[in-house]
Amino acid sequence: MPFLLFRPMVTWAGIRYVTAVSEPARLRSNSLSFPEVLATSIALIGLSMTPVLIAPYIFAGAGNASWLAYIFAGVMLLFVALNLNQFARRSTGAGSMYGYAAAYLGTSGGALAGWALIWAYVFVGASQFGAMALFIGNLAQTMGLHVPALAVVALLAIVLYTLAFRDIALSTIIMLVLESISVVTICIIIGVVLVRHGPHLDQAQLHLQGMQGSGIGLGIATAIFSFVGFECATAFGEEARNPLITIPRAVVASVIIATLFFVLCLYGEVLGMRGSATTLDKLSAPLWTLADLYKVPFFKIPIALGAIFSSFSVGLACVTTGARIILAMARKQLFPPAVTAVQRRFATPYVAVAIALIAMLVVALAMYAAGVTPINVFNYCGTLSAFGFIVIYGLIALAAPRYLRQIGDHRPIDYVIAALALVFLLVPAVTLFYPAPPPPTNAFAYIFLVYMAAGYLWFAFLRHTAARIRTP
Repeated sequence: MPFLLFRPMVTWAGIRYVTAVSEPARLRSNSLSFPEVLATSIALIGLSMTPVLIAPYIFAGAGNASWLAYIFAGVMLLFVALNLNQFARRSTGAGSMYGYAAAYLGTSGGALAGWALIWAYVFVGASQFGAMALFIGNLAQTMGLHVPALAVVALLAIVLYTLAFRDIALSTIIMLVLESISVVTICIIIGVVLVRHGPHLDQAQLHLQGMQGSGIGLGIATAIFSFVGFECATAFGEEARNPLITIPRAVVASVIIATLFFVLCLYGEVLGMRGSATTLDKLSAPLWTLADLYKVPFFKIPIALGAIFSSFSVGLACVTTGARIILAMARKQLFPPAVTAVQRRFATPYVAVAIALIAMLVVALAMYAAGVTPINVFNYCGTLSAFGFIVIYGLIALAAPRYLRQIGDHRPIDYVIAALALVFLLVPAVTLFYPAPPPPTNAFAYIFLVYMAAGYLWFAFLRHTAARIRTP
């Protein structure tokens, strides 16, 4: 039996469309508990991705200061979280940071925020089509098998859409379980390293031997990719229980948990590779190497499985959260009315889910078609995603004081927190442009600027068209 009802055509951007439902179905309210909301944030952060894949790139830039890069990034994002919670403690919705920016930076600022968020989530999601192909390929090789990367991409896309379409509560439970398995396995490996080295501190890391200013800056910029997604809990305002309490707690808790985990893992990995003939930045599977060095090779398969679980949970969180950003933008008429459709049985924005997933697939497949390897699909997409998150974090820091002023509930400390967030964000923002990274990453900043300009021109066209329609 069809679940959609249709009504006469409506006008959008001068074109006539049939609306999907006569009365928009709502997302399922009061369905997500605090652990489930926190699980979504942790899953999209993808804790396991950092020690498994990102650690070598952090070490290549920051060296013995890698742990410090994560402390800096964690403090920076804690200031961002405090600004974000100015909104989350007082209002809810399914629009995440886009909704906050649109409400208090005007329609233009809101449009820029929306396009930046879509960019960020699409590229984080696309990166997992590289990571998953790499992990499954490595695991298959241990069994003498070969699994084509495109086969992994196709299977992952089908599973992601099926879960994101059916039930958000089911999706978050799966994300929590899978990521927990992965994190526990990694903690055991790092624990073995720390126990073998005894209770003393690593003096080279403690004194930041060999640290260079440009290196720590690049390390911080890379660290943003490790954290991105901590704020995704704000996208579930319509579905969380006690959202004015649950969501702010989840936002702050995810930053703190991630920071502690990343600092521990980077410290342990750098310490574990001390004295080895191969340095951390030369490894493609650092935890596998540690398992061999510390005589616990039986952990290699659980590590590989944990990485697969983590990559899957990140991809699932990107699809579910990214879809809600698209849904919110469609409600603001930045997409056709049909995009606002919500599946009545499962209460999920199935059209927006499809759009988010297709965009991720297009990015990943385009890179594979250009001959990019799975590890570089992950690396390039991760770098590209950072641009979108830096922009939206900065916009939130600008929007928070305006919001508090508007409601008459502002204090001097609120302005200080916003200013500190902006100052901290300048460090990774500058290092993504200067000094120029090697090709092809030196073009990424300009690709992002072209995308944002195109998004703004689309918004300006819609605004002009709407004004012309209203004018007799």
